[in-house]
Amino acid sequence: MNKYALALGTFDGLHKGHLQVLETTKKYSSQGLIPAMLMFDCHPLKAVKGITPPLLITQDDKEKLANDFGVLPIPVRFQDIRDLSPEEFVTEILIKNNNAGAVVSGENFHFGKDGKGNSKILRELCEKYGIVYEVAESAMYKGEMISSTRIREALSQGDITSANEMLGRNFSYDFLVVEGNRIGKKILGFPTINQHFPTGFINLKHGVYASKSTVDGIVYPSVTNFGCHPTIGGDKVLSETCILGFDGDLYNQKIRVELLDFIRAEKKFNGKDELKAQIDADTKSAIEIFGKLV
Repeated sequence: MNKYALALGTFDGLHKGHLQVLETTKKYSSQGLIPAMLMFDCHPLKAVKGITPPLLITQDDKEKLANDFGVLPIPVRFQDIRDLSPEEFVTEILIKNNNAGAVVSGENFHFGKDGKGNSKILRELCEKYGIVYEVAESAMYKGEMISSTRIREALSQGDITSANEMLGRNFSYDFLVVEGNRIGKKILGFPTINQHFPTGFINLKHGVYASKSTVDGIVYPSVTNFGCHPTIGGDKVLSETCILGFDGDLYNQKIRVELLDFIRAEKKFNGKDELKAQIDADTKSAIEIFGKLV
């Protein structure tokens, strides 16, 4: 019967701190344990309080990244564990359901009903039931511990550089391309893909970003506007990306957009000519940033 080394955490951003937990878990493969992570179907606060912090990553992306990292994601319904005592969590979830031989968490991990379990209690319970327990070293950025909260704050301020550094990858999304007003096509001469962020996903600082987009495995420089397009009278917040050097129909496809840097805040221009001049300048900035970072 397979025995597992289990990574524990919310993993709501799968940032460098979370990856540190996964990396520590992977080392137990040398002892014959399969590295895996418990992946909740929702943020714990969603189940407990009915609210959740803005999401930084979709479940699909989280699962793919874990697999790519070499750790097996094991889905867990948080409703099934929310009322378990810390000891029941260990005996029922870690031992009975997942045959844990080793467990790894961050130092701030809480578990069990009302979050009463912590790393000290988890260590005591693991020792009681013969499970190896290890607290992964914290990942730091600019002298402070990396957290999903810090990443959300950085994204809300347009600080893409810091967000990407803490994530350990470019902040990205691949939501379905929907039909828009084709203004980008008319002004730039390149396709503009429109993507709506789902309810609960992070709300970025409104403005223009240098980005890169992947279509059929090919990476293109791109310019992304996140906001409501005040110059043309928009009222719905969406991501609109001009893919530079690509011409084709991408409707109803999932296109990966990665944000590289923040160029400028959203503003209202005095007509389309002024808007076009600014878009031309934004495009030059985006190409320059793409050349440096990609």
